[in-house]
Amino acid sequence: MSKLIKGIVIGVPVLIVAAIIILFFSFNSIVKNGVEALGPKVLGADVVLEEVNISIFSGKGQLKGTIIGNPEGFHTENAFKLGEVRVAVDIASILSDKIVIDEIVIDAPEITYETSGGKNNIEALLENINDFVGKSEGGAAESKGDASEESGKKVQINDLVISNAKVNMSATLFKGKKLTLPLADIHLKDIGKDEEGASTSDVIKEVFAELNSKIAGAVAAPLKATGEMVGNTVDKIKGFFGK
Repeated sequence: MSKLIKGIVIGVPVLIVAAIIILFFSFNSIVKNGVEALGPKVLGADVVLEEVNISIFSGKGQLKGTIIGNPEGFHTENAFKLGEVRVAVDIASILSDKIVIDEIVIDAPEITYETSGGKNNIEALLENINDFVGKSEGGAAESKGDASEESGKKVQINDLVISNAKVNMSATLFKGKKLTLPLADIHLKDIGKDEEGASTSDVIKEVFAELNSKIAGAVAAPLKATGEMVGNTVDKIKGFFGK
């Protein structure tokens, strides 16, 4: 057997093992960096993810310390502070074109609702998401700008649960007093469950559509009591998503 053939026979398995080792040690950092890179582009606000701990063997783990900041023009500390986020990923799907996530459970997130200049921070985030998705759908094939930088990977989420959430109303609305409201649990199923799957931005759009509709319903009565112009907030939010 020639040296070249021997080198190939020995070298290929070594490269495969090396690739598996690299994936094992870098998987969590890949997830963390991906969230912190794509999140601000979609939301138009800072996104920080403190820690990712997902087993490359079982696909189960946690995301900790996730904070979504406010869009421009708002001054409270953040818009969303997530509690523990539990995930279960189909590890076999990681190297395919569609990543399958069996479960995402977000427990006890805190949401801060702030108004400024006739608009609230939730509406502003929704507008940013809608703008990003519109640019991705309309101009990705023609440009190489931010809208086309989203990963080509598609996503499927079988179950997504948001439970024990609460909404903190901005203290300025109530003359320095803080008002905290409970939010009804949310359970979404089969997101992107088709042959192609869903883009990451479309997943964010669908989740925010449901989440922010619930937020609008929860804050409508307190805002009305303060004399704020509530208008058709719920319909307005649903209108962003063609519902």
